[in-house]
Amino acid sequence: MTLDNGKRIVFIRLIGFITTLVYVLYVFLAYFPKVFRHVITEKSLTIMTVAVTVVYLIILLRPTILKYMYLFFSADEKRVTLRWYKPGLMPGESKSIEIPADRFAGYEVKNRFFGMYTYITLFQQVQGRRAAYPAVSISALSKKQRADIEETLKNYKSAI
Repeated sequence: MTLDNGKRIVFIRLIGFITTLVYVLYVFLAYFPKVFRHVITEKSLTIMTVAVTVVYLIILLRPTILKYMYLFFSADEKRVTLRWYKPGLMPGESKSIEIPADRFAGYEVKNRFFGMYTYITLFQQVQGRRAAYPAVSISALSKKQRADIEETLKNYKSAI
């Protein structure tokens, strides 16, 4: 099984780009040609600008706050592969986990902060012991994608 959330990440980045264009257009129209000054007062314009700025920042920072990541997941008869990177304002480095099928030792899904964040931890058999990889945020995945990953890993041949 192979799964990635590339379309969702592209959509989120496109929304951020469009939001930025609308915000810049608003600031330009509100303050440079002074179009709104004949319609509303200076105080009302300031309040409206603060509200528009807050909405803009929430839309722009939402993926970062919710710890969205681009994920690629693949499980075949040879190995389990999980690749990810943070696509936010300051993109992070790309990371990857590859576990050979004969050394896969299970997984664990945890919700944190009242279910706002969901993490998956993969385990590998190393020198007779079960070693955990760092937890990876799967918050950007849909519920169906999360269920597909869990179902695949649940049915995957484990080393222990």
